[in-house]
Amino acid sequence: MASPSHDLLIVGAGINGAGIARDAALRGLSVVVCDRGDIAGATSSASTKLIHGGIRYLEQAAFGLVRESLREREILGRIAAHLVRPQRFIVPHTGERPAWMLAVGLKLYDLLSGRHSLPASQRLPPDFPLLHQLDRPASGAHAYFDLWVDDARLTLTNLMDARTHGAEVLPRHALVAASADPAGGWRCTLSGHAGRREIHARCVVNVAGPWVAEVEGLRGAPPPPVRLVQGTHILLPRLHAGDDAWLLQQPDRRVVFVIPWDAHSHLVGTTETELESPSALGETATELHYLLSAVQRAFGRRLHTDDIEWAFSGMRPLIGGDGKDARTASREYRLSLDTTDRRRTWLTVQGGKLTTYRRLAETAVDLLNGPLGLASRSSTADRNLPGSGPAGCAALADLNRKAGVIPKEWIDALWHRHGALTSQLIDNHAGGAGGAGRDFGGGLFEAEARWCAAQEWATAADDVMWRRTRCGVRMTPAQRAAFTGWWSAQPFG
Repeated sequence: MASPSHDLLIVGAGINGAGIARDAALRGLSVVVCDRGDIAGATSSASTKLIHGGIRYLEQAAFGLVRESLREREILGRIAAHLVRPQRFIVPHTGERPAWMLAVGLKLYDLLSGRHSLPASQRLPPDFPLLHQLDRPASGAHAYFDLWVDDARLTLTNLMDARTHGAEVLPRHALVAASADPAGGWRCTLSGHAGRREIHARCVVNVAGPWVAEVEGLRGAPPPPVRLVQGTHILLPRLHAGDDAWLLQQPDRRVVFVIPWDAHSHLVGTTETELESPSALGETATELHYLLSAVQRAFGRRLHTDDIEWAFSGMRPLIGGDGKDARTASREYRLSLDTTDRRRTWLTVQGGKLTTYRRLAETAVDLLNGPLGLASRSSTADRNLPGSGPAGCAALADLNRKAGVIPKEWIDALWHRHGALTSQLIDNHAGGAGGAGRDFGGGLFEAEARWCAAQEWATAADDVMWRRTRCGVRMTPAQRAAFTGWWSAQPFG
């Protein structure tokens, strides 16, 4: 019998699967990544888009998780510089928690972060100008910093780096069968648009998130306890000018974030609603009312569902069985390594959060060193993701000088999505007399769509509009339909 042709088959192309693929490929392992949907097609494109320590986890005494998250915040701010931005949060003193408690919590937050590049927290006076935006007076406020991130593109760039080091990435390829090969390894069957494909791997890594139990069932293993908690977000017209975000304390002791999305909108989220199964995903009237009420309570605006520009929901696949409510359930992760038969290995990943994906991946591949006969160390903390680098500002200025007929605002938007790869995108797909090509609206041009198809595994119009660029938010229904029609008529459509 032939020996396994790959070291790892990673099932799930969300942020954790992408991080494991990158780490493993950088250590020289042969990697295949599959997902029955798009890259970052579920949870990893539907987060609150924050790289943060989780200040509210301090109330739950999750000091280890907060410390690890803050350490990862510093690393990601360095290796993914074009995808993140420092974000200041204002926490008004509105009575749900006393000011002294906020002060102590934020001081502890600063201490746990160690040496860091973001400003320390501070107390703001009652006459701080932004507090005038609130409907009811606040006795003061605190401010602290975390990072905003484009979650879908963070996932994507991890896979792009994995591909550079030999990984094969197969979106829209579902794992439909997995069986132990008597000679060693796993025989796995993938089903995609072009038919079925057999993968022979020494190890399978199940990082399917909400569908982790379904994948376990393919090998006849009992399903691990999985708890699905839905988080819904809404986009509202700008509540006020400026770059600051809010952390609004709620009467039920939850918090709601209000974060600048662009010049026109604020992102508001999130909720915590228990789900029975992934098929139940979808924002509810109760959730929309909760978020609108939080904004109305803070800013005194009369808001209705008609004011919502966009709503989206994601599933947090938390570790099940801890008996806590959704607000206090653990955001830590669990790695379960099955080496019962030394001829093959199966690793199951549960839980986790966007901020700690890199550390989770490093730990996962470290676990596999023994079964795979390796003695390697992770390098992901020291290597920039594709598009990030120290020469960013100079390169952006050079691009704007050479823009010609290409709109400057489009180049700036491209930079925040593609970083230093923007020059390749323009050279490869926007070099003709027509510049960026057809303008589909919402900031989406033909050149970028072609790049997404050629370099970023986009296989459907929605992949481009809602995950690669998010330009769909600013496109009209007619523009989205026109782009979908154009995409379908292309060889890659």
